[in-house]
Amino acid sequence: MMRCVLSLLFTMGVGTMGIAGAALAADPPVGQATNQAPSAAMPSTESFLASVAVNARFEIASGKLAVERAKSAAIKDFAYRMVDEHTAAAASFNEAVSRAKLPPPPEKLDVRHQAMLDNLKAHDAASFDKAYVEAQVQVLRETGDLFRTYATVGDNARIKRFAQDQLLTSRAHLDDASKLR
Repeated sequence: MMRCVLSLLFTMGVGTMGIAGAALAADPPVGQATNQAPSAAMPSTESFLASVAVNARFEIASGKLAVERAKSAAIKDFAYRMVDEHTAAAASFNEAVSRAKLPPPPEKLDVRHQAMLDNLKAHDAASFDKAYVEAQVQVLRETGDLFRTYATVGDNARIKRFAQDQLLTSRAHLDDASKLR
């Protein structure tokens, strides 16, 4: 994984700028006008935490399901990585929330993500791999958008740093899931 991140950093031309610098390198300075509308309204810290937590729980639960049910070795490998890396990120997330003295988000899937997981469980062996990859792309895209937005305009410094630290990993996961299509 580290090789993948370093490779991504150098491919992006950021060299030794660091992860947070790389994540924000394309963003204009605060107060500078752009021709683009923001991709999402700034989430409150609480809604950001709840969304990130539920997305991570979905990634872990669906990854465990894919490890059991996927036919493709590449998809199984990806699912193992998602379980391992999202479990580690969840620990980092919980530490950031605790240090920021914020209440932890709910510890279960919301209705939407539970329905997505149930949908995956309902797929037969022939259609599971494609459904899993599509769900991953959707959730990873949402997660990346959340991290990018909060890393740029979030109002809690600790949580903003967490979002900045996770941004490149989130982008790499989305790229990997997209390649599985």
